[in-house]
Amino acid sequence: MGLKLSKIADEIRKGKLTVCIVGLGWMGLPTACLFAEAGANVIGVDINPRAVEILNKGESHLSEPSLKQLVKKHIGSGRLVATTNLQEAASKGDVIIIVVPTMIDRQKKPDYSAVEDASREIGKGLRAGSMVIFESTCGPRVTETIVKETLEKHSGLKAAKDFGLAYSPIRATSGRILKDLQEYPRVVGAIDEYSMEAACAVLSTVVKGGMIKTRDMRTAEATKLFESVYRDLNIALANDFAIFCEEAGIDYVKAMEAANTQPYSHLHFPGVGVGGHCLPVYPYLLTEEAKALGVKMALVKQARRINENMPKHALRLAAQGLRACGKALARAKVTVLGLAYRANAKETRYSPAVELISLLKRRGSRVTIYDPNFSSAEVAKMGYSSEPNLRRAIEKADCLIITVAHDEFKQLNIRQLSTRMAKSSLVVDCAQVLDPSSVEKTGLTYRGVGRGTWSK
Repeated sequence: MGLKLSKIADEIRKGKLTVCIVGLGWMGLPTACLFAEAGANVIGVDINPRAVEILNKGESHLSEPSLKQLVKKHIGSGRLVATTNLQEAASKGDVIIIVVPTMIDRQKKPDYSAVEDASREIGKGLRAGSMVIFESTCGPRVTETIVKETLEKHSGLKAAKDFGLAYSPIRATSGRILKDLQEYPRVVGAIDEYSMEAACAVLSTVVKGGMIKTRDMRTAEATKLFESVYRDLNIALANDFAIFCEEAGIDYVKAMEAANTQPYSHLHFPGVGVGGHCLPVYPYLLTEEAKALGVKMALVKQARRINENMPKHALRLAAQGLRACGKALARAKVTVLGLAYRANAKETRYSPAVELISLLKRRGSRVTIYDPNFSSAEVAKMGYSSEPNLRRAIEKADCLIITVAHDEFKQLNIRQLSTRMAKSSLVVDCAQVLDPSSVEKTGLTYRGVGRGTWSK
């Protein structure tokens, strides 16, 4: 806190300031690696001893492009070390960045226990003069209540007087996290002017996209929720339109493409649902805060209901299509192409495909999974039946359900599908990767999310 603002970035790059990253998950570990790459002395902290053990061997416990190379490089040089001892790490940190998960419980209420636990342990080791930057997505006021109050209680120090405090949400997507962390502008809110400038100086060592300074921490917290909920609502609108198109005999994709020639129309593709840690969780952080303020947020809640219902809708498409083939879901061999929640990613958190697989099993289907980003062993470890390649996965299948637009699925040979699948079989395209008429020309029955022309 006593360091001249103009010197902060240089001192970090020279390794004279220690940056402590709390939480070495999908966003925390890439953040730690980028600071090490910038020249900082970095201590990474995680409560998972196995993850820490793996990292200290120079290996990454996460599958993210270029991350393994950075971990190996900076663990090897000693610029990055990992530990489970947060209190000790915090006592050594000049800058402490909190990137722990924010969750929802079974009732879909916010669970900030990881934030509170981390803040408590940081507080026990916090030194006067340190700068704390909270980066986990949260509801407005969480930084100034849970984080600030917990830090002050366990450190005996006061924010803005004895230590700096700022909030800056991460804006990145799996599969391109390192690039996004560097290139997207960073939104920053702080408890006072010095904390704002200090936080921006710290973040400028890894962020190339510039800083967006907000009036306060609440505004920065709301910014991240708003941009996430905006996308959730737009996907829900596409899904709502898609269901209408199925009943009206309209091809949503064609209607969408035509509508989007109007410069103010930006309709999304529909799908089997919304996954990842962000969109299925963050709307609930906002609606809970709204509830406390007496605001209903009816549109946000309805969007969640629509998107959460899409795996059930995909199941209905499969059941209806199989009936048209003279078959039933019970005892049918169903091959699900795609386990990840997003195209070309290796991540299953909140994946709607997982929910669809569960629904299929409950209906008595014999389910086989194939995802090119996961090995058969990895899929088996999740408790699913799998095949090592696409050809074996579709062999004698009664129903093929495509849940995600992986590049490999876009190259599917439709004629090979028809020859390898069982007689009178069905293709359910939830990712709009196949041409419906081409599928039906081979004798396969086609159903697709939003593809109403072929739904009757």
